[in-house]
Amino acid sequence: MVRAGFKDAEDFRSKTYIAALMRCFPGRNRQNTGDLPPQRRGIANCAYWLDDELRLLRPKVIIPIGQLAITRFLGPGALEERVGNRYGEKPVVIPLPHPSGQSRWLNSQANRDRLANALALIAEQRSIFAP
Repeated sequence: MVRAGFKDAEDFRSKTYIAALMRCFPGRNRQNTGDLPPQRRGIANCAYWLDDELRLLRPKVIIPIGQLAITRFLGPGALEERVGNRYGEKPVVIPLPHPSGQSRWLNSQANRDRLANALALIAEQRSIFAP
């Protein structure tokens, strides 16, 4: 988030609220090389927590990170079509790819450019709402 204009991790955390689609740990995969993706049923069971948080906080900007979160806010679509763009006004939604080390999405220069565009959009919103 330094590339989006935040001084450091502490600055970012002091100006943002971080939430998850699911509140319970889905477990490790069979190879024990990473976490299992949350199941739809688990996400649905926890949706009311996130809905209540959003209702209470009324965020000006939402930054969904990863395909599951992006789908939750924007519906299905390819990362290549979403990352680097902004959606809506109240709140503004700016999707980012998941930073997992297992993802190969950022190996493509075009996708790194999309990420740079998304971070610039976040920087623009940060300068408006959290100068």
